[in-house]
Formats: sequence, C-alpha cells, structure tokens
Amino acid sequence: MEALSISEGRKRLFELRERVVSDHDQVILTHKNGNVVLISMEEWENYQETQRLLKDKETMKALIQSFEDHDQKRERGKSVNEVFSDLG
Repeated sequence: MEALSISEGRKRLFELRERVVSDHDQVILTHKNGNVVLISMEEWENYQETQRLLKDKETMKALIQSFEDHDQKRERGKSVNEVFSDLG
C-alpha cells in the first residue's frame, strides 16, 4: 500500500486507478485536513456486504452456530464441498 499526497495522487490518478483495480491494491492519499483511501469498486462492495452481514443477527447467529458445530465435530446440513461444488 502506497501513501502519497493528494496533489501527487491527482497527477497520477489514471495510473493509480489501474493499479487499484488490477492488483486490488489500496492507495492512501494524504492531506493536512485528513487522509483518504483509494480502493476499487469491487473492494468497496465487498466491505459493504461484510458490514451488512455483520449487522444481520440471524446471519451472525448461524455463523457462530457453525463454528460451534465445527468445534464439536457435529455435522448439519450440507458440507462445504456440497455447497461450493462448482469450485472443486
């Protein structure tokens, strides 16, 4: 992750956009009044989805239950391989 001034970022915006999108990299743009981070739209959408899931109590309950089931070696429903069979 690179950090550079907003002025420098402005000069190199197209290059930085290419790197952020292609390499899933992040760039910190610094300024005396506060810094910002340049990320790809895909990464931004992933962050938003993660936040949505973390706020969903039913999803979190199911996730915690799945960890407990795993720790206790209990099997429920479909296996990971069955759910994601298209990735095998």
